[in-house]
Amino acid sequence: MKFRVELTKPSPIRLTRNDILEGLMKRITHWINGKPFSGVAECQGKVFNPATGLQGGEVDFASADDVDVAVAAAKAAFPGWRATSLAKRTTVLFALRELKRFR
Repeated sequence: MKFRVELTKPSPIRLTRNDILEGLMKRITHWINGKPFSGVAECQGKVFNPATGLQGGEVDFASADDVDVAVAAAKAAFPGWRATSLAKRTTVLFALRELKRFR
């Protein structure tokens, strides 16, 4: 069996500075009930790198309803967390710290 391969010249891609920056923008959202917030935030705020002054992302602002959902999820999770041994909670928090540190 023979295969035929044709090479074509790719069309040039023209990116503007805004296209590049938009692709690098980080969206920071809420973490509710063990998963990222799936809703659409009504308001966002810009996040700036203090060393460079450049915008690096946007953060979602929570509405009163979003806060109510987060508080209800935290209340529901608390009994299980409280029942977890101190050794296990310490292990979890130190692991979280390490993930954050090497991010």
